[in-house]
Amino acid sequence: MTRNRHEDVTVETPADAVEIDQTPPDVSQSAVPASDTAEATLVPMWLAGLVLVLLIAVMGVGGYILAGIVSGQADAGTPLGREIERLQQSIAQTPDDPAAHLALGFAFQQERRFDEALVEYDLVLKYSPGDTAALYNMGMIFLELDRDKEAEERLWDVLEVDETHVLAAKALGEYYAGREEYRSLIVAVRPAAEANATAADLQYLMGLAYENLNRVDWAEARYRLALTYVPDMELAQDGLRRLGVADE
Repeated sequence: MTRNRHEDVTVETPADAVEIDQTPPDVSQSAVPASDTAEATLVPMWLAGLVLVLLIAVMGVGGYILAGIVSGQADAGTPLGREIERLQQSIAQTPDDPAAHLALGFAFQQERRFDEALVEYDLVLKYSPGDTAALYNMGMIFLELDRDKEAEERLWDVLEVDETHVLAAKALGEYYAGREEYRSLIVAVRPAAEANATAADLQYLMGLAYENLNRVDWAEARYRLALTYVPDMELAQDGLRRLGVADE
């Protein structure tokens, strides 16, 4: 069941708020005598053979490279490929090690091998229930795959373990902002924003929610708090301009 939080939100006073990405050329040789043409185009057999061998070699290498690009898998000779092999060998020895599964899942995620990454993250949760790193990474994969409801579920799972988790709060806040669900945004983001006043992204998201709920004073307070820590944050500056309180 999706835990989409739409309940009424008690908002703080402005003072509390402050505390708180062509046609080809004609190559006809009809004007040249046939015998002259034959002599001019005669190629030594050894040269023809060499060209054929080179073409086959180039095609083989090109096909190998293309296969690597299409599959999205790191070559075993690359640092990431070697790390995957090392982790797989480690897991073969200690299959119940959640840290190894988490690292392997993240390596797969870097390669966009999302199905394999999700398998590893499920194993992390099997051996270490409530692991926020695995839950958060799963949420981000689901967002990447446009599986929004599953992403929302996993990100809420993170916040149920740690309501001040900055990354999960930011991801959920941006998700709800995109859907114009501003009350849900406040419920998701407010605990992390209050615990991490220097997190300008969270302060901006809170300001955006308050602005769209016509809480002008609270919106201004949040935008200004964001600019306290990131003075050139254009999103917060634009928010103040929309409110008509920008410092010119």
